[in-house]
Amino acid sequence: MAQLTTTGLMRELAELGEYFWAGESEIAKTFLETAHEPEDHILWLKHQCLRELRGPGLLLRPGTRAAWFINIVQAGLPDAETPEGREEIEYGMAQLLEEFTHFRMYADILESITGEPVRMRDLQALHLESDDRLEALRDRLRAENPKLADMTFSFTEGGGAGIFHAGATLETDDPLLLRIKNAGKTIYNDEVGHYEHNVDTVGPAVESEAEYVEFKAMVIEVCQERLRMRAEMHGMTMSEDRISQITEGQIEPLRPHAIP
Repeated sequence: MAQLTTTGLMRELAELGEYFWAGESEIAKTFLETAHEPEDHILWLKHQCLRELRGPGLLLRPGTRAAWFINIVQAGLPDAETPEGREEIEYGMAQLLEEFTHFRMYADILESITGEPVRMRDLQALHLESDDRLEALRDRLRAENPKLADMTFSFTEGGGAGIFHAGATLETDDPLLLRIKNAGKTIYNDEVGHYEHNVDTVGPAVESEAEYVEFKAMVIEVCQERLRMRAEMHGMTMSEDRISQITEGQIEPLRPHAIP
């Protein structure tokens, strides 16, 4: 849809995301800047470890990058027979390595607090009510419009790396928080480029202004639920009034940028 690039709707979409990314950062920043015992960090670290593995499918999940790679390996790697296929495989493997590295950073911090191994069965047993709502929302939106739903969850995945930005910009000399800061900086800088790419992929895929309006409504609904999820994984709540304020842009946007 050429109109997306000529009427400013693409910028509108980017700004909408940047308000919500800032909201996710605000939640993590509020938690991290409040005095805590080391044990208070266990909950969010466990949940983030789970997300770093579950997102790409390193903990088995259908329709993920890892599942795709396993399938082509089991098929005898036919994709590797062409330059384009080899490039795609290399990119996919690099993404899996990146996600596992992010898991490793947080798992090392978690293990230093608990003194226990980070066991996969414990991560897979984690549960948030907001995760149930997000999965139900995913199912409903896919039933309504599979194309726009998949675009929505691709666009919103990771929340603009907002929680990593919160960690990366901490001002602290606390040893534990310094480890969280260093991990956040590395992960944020790895992830930040993906969000500009996510916006760029929307324009060619949306075929009308009406379709864009429907897509935008889905993005808002998912991002609002993501705010509730981020708050819950930090043992907090975010008021519905604050969620409405963020939706309306009453927050400094978190624009993608590398952190030196």
